[in-house]
Amino acid sequence: MNSPDESNIQLNPKVDSSQTSSKKIEAIDTGIVSQRELSKELGLKEALSIGLGGTIGGGVFSVLGIAVGFAGPAAILSFAFGGVLGLLIAYSYVKLALKYQSAGGSYTYAREAFGKYIGGAFGWLLWTGYLASCSLYAYTFGSFFAHMVLSEHATSLVVNIVSGVFAATLIAFATIINMIGVKETGKSQNIIVLIKVIILIVFVAITIPAAIKNAPTNLTPFFADAERNPLDVMTGLAMAVVGTSILFVAFEGMELIPNAAEEIQNPEKNIPRSIYGTVIIATIIYLLVAFTALGGTDYTIFAGDPEKAEYALAIAATPILGQAGFIIITLGALFSTASAFNASLYGSSRMTYVMARDGIFPRFFKTVSKKGRVPYISILTISGLTLILTLVLDLSQIANLASSIFLLLFAVISLTSLILRKKIKANFIIPLLGFLLATTLFGIFLWNLIGQVVIEVSENNFSGSFVTIILLPLLIVVMSIGSFITIKAQKKKAQN
Repeated sequence: MNSPDESNIQLNPKVDSSQTSSKKIEAIDTGIVSQRELSKELGLKEALSIGLGGTIGGGVFSVLGIAVGFAGPAAILSFAFGGVLGLLIAYSYVKLALKYQSAGGSYTYAREAFGKYIGGAFGWLLWTGYLASCSLYAYTFGSFFAHMVLSEHATSLVVNIVSGVFAATLIAFATIINMIGVKETGKSQNIIVLIKVIILIVFVAITIPAAIKNAPTNLTPFFADAERNPLDVMTGLAMAVVGTSILFVAFEGMELIPNAAEEIQNPEKNIPRSIYGTVIIATIIYLLVAFTALGGTDYTIFAGDPEKAEYALAIAATPILGQAGFIIITLGALFSTASAFNASLYGSSRMTYVMARDGIFPRFFKTVSKKGRVPYISILTISGLTLILTLVLDLSQIANLASSIFLLLFAVISLTSLILRKKIKANFIIPLLGFLLATTLFGIFLWNLIGQVVIEVSENNFSGSFVTIILLPLLIVVMSIGSFITIKAQKKKAQN
């Protein structure tokens, strides 16, 4: 059997067989179709399913409740703002993904723009962001399942235990699917995404008449806080932007598609269609669901309540559809978070594979199974660490960590496309706008987080936002050091 490097070269017709020395191999552009060991079996449907699967997940089902706690009915605008920024970021991803068709995705682009060391640190941080987003989906899945099967009188301890069991079940199930093979992962995504989209469309179709009827009451005042106290327009818009910064992890799914670039058929057509399609379809669904949920019921029932925020959409459906509404939304949440977790596990394992291939991660992470041709060590490692995060952190901590990392990621990706714009043939204005808006949103997120920390400290409560404000800079430092040490160790090993 050929070595990985030999088989990789054979798959690239532009590389002469004599270029087998390590120095010459390093000179090959690993961002394009060279060094491929993965199976090219994903069409447009599968690529779109991966994007929508990773997008329509925890954001609309659980983080909606947190965003409404800040912005009230104007949380609808939070999704609209997110869609606009999402399209700007999507432009950069399309241009970069077409030029550098690599399973490394965002990491590969950062490496091309900033070099191996900074790109490596960025890749390590992004990897942590994937863990946080996977944990968000698993946590939300477990929470919805627990509230569906348990009595409303169940104690918090019982709810937490049952929630943890169901979260662990999802992680195990998705791990098995991803271990079997990419074709099976794509097929399962098609089915799950189709089911959850149908559930959400049915929910909107049934509840929109009541939402239109009750909107004058429930959406007035439109700019208000969690207790319906009116806010002036500027403050209300500011809170809507804060809401966008919190729920922007809901647009994370488009970032997963470039990770599948090495496995997508006809990438020149299917990558742009799937990335733009993910953002547009998700934004439309978000806006419709948010309008029907907030227009059809009194949002103060769940806004500002951390426990109820975990299943806010199910609570919002109950006054309109009764217990049937709660069950419908719960089923939608289960399918949505399951597909989001499945897609995120897929994307993160591919990025880990490429980082190991490039010497940024330990080499054993690039090991591919003989039968399924999947990076199974990466899959198992990510699943295990996700389980730990899910059982240790609460919803707000997980959501804050994921949103902060992905806001930073999208700002860096826009900057990357600016730096590489001549190579990728990108417009100057669109990436610039994406960078400025993402950076501003990240700053607003940090400003809000610091404000929450001040409140927590004054109340002697050292959890929630306090944990996030400590974790984020700590992770950046640890990931940078880890990347530097790994690269140095791999170089020393190669020299010996």
